[in-house]
Amino acid sequence: MEPGYKLKKRSPIAAALFTVLVPGLGHFYCGEIKRGFVFYILFTGFTVILEALIKFYPGYIIIIFAVSSCIPLGLYILIESIIISLKKSNYTLQFFNNSKYYIAIIVTAIFYVTPIENIFKPESFSTPTGSMINTVIPGDKFFENDLYYGFRNPITGKYLIQYKNPRSGDIVKFKFYGFPEESPKNPVHFFKRILACPGDSFVIKNRLIYLNNETFKYSSHLYYEYNFTIKPEFSDPVMFPRGFKWNADNYGPVTVPKHGETVSLDTSNINMWKKIIRDEGNKLEIRNDRIFINDVEKYSYTFKYNYYFMIGDNWYNSLDSRYFGFINENDIKSKLTMIYFSWDSNIPLKDFSKRLNSIRWDRIGKMIE
Repeated sequence: MEPGYKLKKRSPIAAALFTVLVPGLGHFYCGEIKRGFVFYILFTGFTVILEALIKFYPGYIIIIFAVSSCIPLGLYILIESIIISLKKSNYTLQFFNNSKYYIAIIVTAIFYVTPIENIFKPESFSTPTGSMINTVIPGDKFFENDLYYGFRNPITGKYLIQYKNPRSGDIVKFKFYGFPEESPKNPVHFFKRILACPGDSFVIKNRLIYLNNETFKYSSHLYYEYNFTIKPEFSDPVMFPRGFKWNADNYGPVTVPKHGETVSLDTSNINMWKKIIRDEGNKLEIRNDRIFINDVEKYSYTFKYNYYFMIGDNWYNSLDSRYFGFINENDIKSKLTMIYFSWDSNIPLKDFSKRLNSIRWDRIGKMIE
């Protein structure tokens, strides 16, 4: 249709649907091009700002403010688009009021605006296991901030801009590729607390953690299902690294690998470092008790990346670094920030009334630390 063509009355249902799909598109449909564009920019920009606030400054008050601000604005845009469609009986078709422009706007919103918005959108997850009891328990739904430490290259996972380093005590999401003796497999996401950072030294003696010769300050968050401790002389064969006479309650001492630092290599400690050496792109072989890296005999190795040692708050029911070793800095994806909802996920959904009654109101809005 050419500009100047007279259109009949606009459908309020269509105007409402367009507005729900893309705020401002309902006005566009009714011929209010400039007003629709303003509402589109206003609502999208306002939403991005509020999502960024929730992501960087999580809190119950911020969430209430965000919801109470967005809903009235969205309703106002929706209602106004319906009123305009009812008032206009006919009007001259504007240049932009053509189906191909609707498609262009929707495509732009999906492929350009949505990715920008997703950068600031707080990710939401549910607690999959009990490995972080009592800090995070099954049924908790929480926000995580994947920009807490910096901006990453989405392809390589490496930081483009890093303005903060993960710290001891942070609860983070990271990629787990399997045990050291296994071939790397498709990663799964784990949530654990950072015990030690690059260059830190720690030791566990009778369940007591000493980090850099001081008591681990987050020890009060740890949950012990059993009252006894494992004796130091007991050697657990599933501990990392294999062959060291350690167990869950008596572990170390360990110094966490740091970028640029060098360690000596021999057959007594190679199990500690061999996964890192291979993961950093090297060929490692042991021939007649001699260590070869890239076919050259080596007595030391210099780390290319920083690493972290993870621990689960549920001491005896957590698959953590005591069993699989160090985590590369590039595999840490986000920091957990706040629990926004919690209920008993063990109750079947068919008993929805019971599930509803199990809501843990005291956990909603709780900061994760």
